[in-house]
Amino acid sequence: MLGNPLRPNDPCTNNGCMKHLERVKKIMNWAYEMRFIDRNVFASFKIRKKPSEPIRLTLEQLRKIEQKEFSRSMLNLVKDLFIFCCYTGMAPVDLQYLKPYQIYCESDGTTWLTYTRKKSEMISNVPLLVQALLIVRKYEMKKGDLFRETVFPFVTNKDLNLQLKVISEVCEIGFPLNFYIARHTFASTITLANGVQVTSIKAMMGHSKIESTLQYARVDKSILKKEMMSLQEKMG
Repeated sequence: MLGNPLRPNDPCTNNGCMKHLERVKKIMNWAYEMRFIDRNVFASFKIRKKPSEPIRLTLEQLRKIEQKEFSRSMLNLVKDLFIFCCYTGMAPVDLQYLKPYQIYCESDGTTWLTYTRKKSEMISNVPLLVQALLIVRKYEMKKGDLFRETVFPFVTNKDLNLQLKVISEVCEIGFPLNFYIARHTFASTITLANGVQVTSIKAMMGHSKIESTLQYARVDKSILKKEMMSLQEKMG
């Protein structure tokens, strides 16, 4: 399989193979439980994935995308949606169906984003940063606009991914962008690197288990440096 990929220059790596086998194992377990088969040959098979470092944007890379203006309206829209996810941790499936009533302001002036994640069915509560709030205001319905029920104009997954590839190349990011990089950026670059507790990140990202959050909120050298410099100041 590794030597003969179905698509040129796109071999199925170890983790890719394990993901396929993980699905097969679930089907075999289900078939055995339903008594469609007498023996589950996958029962003792261990799924062994190699640890991989998730991709997220640095603050400099994020700023580079934010400051870029495109001549095509679709590129600017997808750019704004991507940046919004970087500052809120939303997944694209939740972003596409975000309704105006899910963004509200409390008496103390804090603007909240509250929604139920489609994947985990967990409720996410995110106090909006100014960067995200400005994007919401940019796409508020104006007189003469075609009516829509969502906060942002709907964009298909295909178009989202196509436009992100263009944005990545024009901004010279160095790797293809996708919306899960935005979630990783929120968890690591935006929140964890600035002192937000992992338990708070878990609540904002709508994870049911802290282990899921730790896959996104990774400690890198910049965080270690900041923590040790803070320690050094306390120790004199």
